[in-house]
Amino acid sequence: MKSIKLLTLTSRWYLLIFLALTLFFFAAFFVSIQREVRHSTNEILHNRKAHILEKFGKSDGTLPSENFGYSDFQMTLLTGNPSRADRYIDTLIFETVDQHLDEFRKLNSIVQVNGKSYLLEIIIAKLETHEIVESVAKSLIVVFIIMTAIFYFSLRYFSRKLWAPFYNTLQQLNAFEVDQSKELELTPGRIEEFVALDKSIKDLTERTQKTFINQKQFIENASHEMQTPLAITQSKLELLIGDPNLTQHQSEIVQTLINSTQRLARLNKTLLLLSKIENQQFLEKENVNLKVLVTEILSYFEEQQENLKIKVTREESNEVSVVANRVLVDLLLTNLIKNAFFHNQNNGNVHIKLSDNRFSISNTSSIEAIPAEKIFQRFFKQSTNKDSWGLGLAIVKKICDLNQWGISYSKNEGLHSFVVVFSEKN
Repeated sequence: MKSIKLLTLTSRWYLLIFLALTLFFFAAFFVSIQREVRHSTNEILHNRKAHILEKFGKSDGTLPSENFGYSDFQMTLLTGNPSRADRYIDTLIFETVDQHLDEFRKLNSIVQVNGKSYLLEIIIAKLETHEIVESVAKSLIVVFIIMTAIFYFSLRYFSRKLWAPFYNTLQQLNAFEVDQSKELELTPGRIEEFVALDKSIKDLTERTQKTFINQKQFIENASHEMQTPLAITQSKLELLIGDPNLTQHQSEIVQTLINSTQRLARLNKTLLLLSKIENQQFLEKENVNLKVLVTEILSYFEEQQENLKIKVTREESNEVSVVANRVLVDLLLTNLIKNAFFHNQNNGNVHIKLSDNRFSISNTSSIEAIPAEKIFQRFFKQSTNKDSWGLGLAIVKKICDLNQWGISYSKNEGLHSFVVVFSEKN
């Protein structure tokens, strides 16, 4: 899901609420105007009826000689003595002057005059509700647009001022480095929630820095303390194996101990390296020429290439480089190339491809495809090679994660392939 800024999200919601309320206001306004116009028209018709009856009652009970027609009123003599409530009706009448159907309001009322029943019909031009609303709406739309613009931009302005401490804290957190002794410089604010948030973040970062420093010192001290007795043990064992008084069986035991000590020393260095990568202790970056580095690394495995008669092919662009820590890039490529040689087969192949932001290496092998969920797991290995700890690919994954590089593995047509995609920002 695509992320969105909090300020933008809140502004949109407030604007939608404002628009919904405005639409509701316009609907209510239209109904109110329509009802008021109808009520006013009915009142005029009622008053007109009273006026006509008053004038007619004062006469001798005869109708006027002239016919007023629909423009005013007309009375029709009825037989019998019918009774019916007044009826107000909307109707359309064609006006010959403007050749247009106009709205009229009509009152039908049965009245008694001098003991006779008459049908009184009064028709007057109706106030055009939609024209009134249209006229008023045009004015209101202009006011509404101005009001909406003022509301939206003032809301964003004051919201930005309100959320300024939060964005400052976020900026400080983005620039925070746990391995640096510099503390967060948070701007004091007046909003209680932001003050509490800043205090919690500052306490958390301080504890994180202390934990990082303690962990770093522990790893370094532990590694140093382990290396010393391991070196002494290996030195003593090497002296011991040179003793001419040792039997063949004793010499084999001592040689086994030497090999185990060397493996333990290498494991200690590898785990220390992993810890340093995780703690981001390789911060220096430079422009690393990948073509030159690959050529240098391949020279380390010439003996392995000759023994297994491995054919190495390379496909490279003219100039391929990446901005990163040189030690980490060297470790990354060395582990991948070493993996391609040590898990290969007789008369096998290794193919290396370098492009602008991509490094891929493929090799033949008799082992099955590596399970996706275990490929970068520490101490996992499929081969029976005793010199392998199953940490090479774990180191590769850590280096890629640290630099935000993508790495993928696949097996197609007997070839195991690893692809590293260097991100543009690096």
